Amino acid sequence: MADFDEQWSNIMKEEYITRYKGQFDFTDKRVKEFLKMTDVKSWYQKDSLIKDKICLDAGCGPGRWTYAMQRLGAARVDSFDISAEAIKRCKEINPDAYVFDIWDLKPNPAYDFVLSWGVLHHTKDTRTAFSKVASQVKKGGMLHVMIYNKVNDWAYDGYRGPTCVEKHKEWVKLSTEEKIKMCQEKVKTGGSDVHGWFDAFNPEFNWSHSTDEVKKWFEEEGFTNIKFKEKPNINMNGILQR
Repeated sequence: MADFDEQWSNIMKEEYITRYKGQFDFTDKRVKEFLKMTDVKSWYQKDSLIKDKICLDAGCGPGRWTYAMQRLGAARVDSFDISAEAIKRCKEINPDAYVFDIWDLKPNPAYDFVLSWGVLHHTKDTRTAFSKVASQVKKGGMLHVMIYNKVNDWAYDGYRGPTCVEKHKEWVKLSTEEKIKMCQEKVKTGGSDVHGWFDAFNPEFNWSHSTDEVKKWFEEEGFTNIKFKEKPNINMNGILQR
């Protein structure tokens, strides 16, 4: 997808990653972040849930969570992303990473653990995309998603939430230099870094949802033992029972 290819090819450059420099490096820090984000140790007491498991990183980006799962002893991690530029980076640690669209997923309950972090809200329909990734989880397996929390929409100048599609029409008229300058101005007033703001503005779809909405999706798809963290985004997982 052009939106994400532009991001990964132009905004991953050294001069634009400041406050979060190193956040995409393949280091032990990624493992610690992954465990904190998913809290998988509390679900599988003997060890990390990931050890010896078949995992799917649905929307892997450059592969930081793929790397974490590998380090935690996954038997296999399948990684895909819609961006060819992101997959180039992911292939450094997972040669089998491939370009693929969530919309092309067919029901295939083959995975012990499925992760879709910061991806579903960038599709045309978050709820339908959620069903797509849920259909990959085997009975007794876990799905973990991160989805934008709608309580934060106010900070994104209309580029997140129900007005995102209309605002994107303004964004695409800007040159790359103008987009970067806009992000630099947001860094001055809102913190973070250019990459973070580019990530917030660049996708066509930037839907946001409430915790109650996402929890209902898990329940509708047959998940129980649902756990979540709400800040700054919704991190939620559950275990498939049917």
